[in-house]
Amino acid sequence: MKEFPHIQAADIPWLSTEDMIEVDRLMEEEYGITLIQMMENAGRGLALTAKYLLKGTLAGKKIIVLAGTGGNGGGAMVAARRLHMWGATVAVYVTKPEKLSPIPLHQYRILQKLDLTLETGEELVKKESIEADLILDGIIGYSLSGNPRGIAGEMI
Repeated sequence: MKEFPHIQAADIPWLSTEDMIEVDRLMEEEYGITLIQMMENAGRGLALTAKYLLKGTLAGKKIIVLAGTGGNGGGAMVAARRLHMWGATVAVYVTKPEKLSPIPLHQYRILQKLDLTLETGEELVKKESIEADLILDGIIGYSLSGNPRGIAGEMI
């Protein structure tokens, strides 16, 4: 596919937490790009990457999306919405829906209106097994401190 030439991980620059905080600040304060716009763009990119990994064919594919309560989880929920609309069977598991920050909560409410599986992380960890063609991880973002704990750690 033209959107994703072959890329090695070493070709992608990494940013520290401090760098990402500054990127977010610049996007909003200097360039006027809102968090919801950034989340939509990130989710679109993740969905396109998933489509690429599945060789462009989504019909009949089962995709599991794991989402945390912050921006990374919101982007994962955007990807889930797009993949669902493109024909994949999508199941979304959110660590703690009651703790979603405002913009990811907006994404969650959109998913509630769609015909896809939307459950909590606790429901996921109770399952004996899961089957999927692809799992997208949006549980943790750049604000992680230490090892994943609680339901996030259990989901991982």
